[in-house]
Amino acid sequence: MKKMLLASIVLNIICLPLASMYLVRKIQFYNSLAPKSTNFPNENIIWKIRNSEFKAFEIDSNSIVFIGDSQTQNFEIAEAFNDIHVKNRGIALDGTASVLSRINYIVDKHPRKIFIQIGINDLLSGVQPRIVTNDVNKMIKQIKSVSPQTLIFIQSVFPTSWNKYKDQKPVLNNIVELNKHLQALSDKSDCIYVNLFSLLLKGNGLNPRYDCGDGLHLNGQGYLLWRDCIKQFINGSIAF
Repeated sequence: MKKMLLASIVLNIICLPLASMYLVRKIQFYNSLAPKSTNFPNENIIWKIRNSEFKAFEIDSNSIVFIGDSQTQNFEIAEAFNDIHVKNRGIALDGTASVLSRINYIVDKHPRKIFIQIGINDLLSGVQPRIVTNDVNKMIKQIKSVSPQTLIFIQSVFPTSWNKYKDQKPVLNNIVELNKHLQALSDKSDCIYVNLFSLLLKGNGLNPRYDCGDGLHLNGQGYLLWRDCIKQFINGSIAF
């Protein structure tokens, strides 16, 4: 009995520090995934992995590139359009600062088209719509200066009933304001504005028909709607 008690004590002494280290590492990992409170570049491990992967995978002048946050990352774009030239460059939790930090190696390859859908993580973190708009304007200028033949599509931020992280006020009004700015910016910059917001909106948030269950991200029907909305641009049946 004493031997069993002693063995149990020794085992606890050995395992407790290991369990503590595991718990600390877990907390650190999930904290690294948490959205930033400002529009600093994304620095979590998922971003580092995907960014490194994107640098390794080639795109070319025939490519149609989608860049954005988790909404884009979760879009099975190549399958949706049955086209290997359509490339997904979305990263979860991304904001405009992070997109600006990684758009160079996309633009340098002179893709045929670029679709941008970004901004919700900035707004949820308290970044003002005008700052997000300014960052998108920087993206447009960068694309046009390096690859003027690339067609640029600015897609609206999707509706959500979520509250901003700090003050817990609904973010929807900020989304509406940002989308107005993005549409005006698109008109001024000779870009194509794609209004997905109106198609996805119901009441004060995302239509339950297209909601994956968290009030923010799309389900399969939502992605089919997105696909059908932009199919004309992908197939090139629209004259620019």
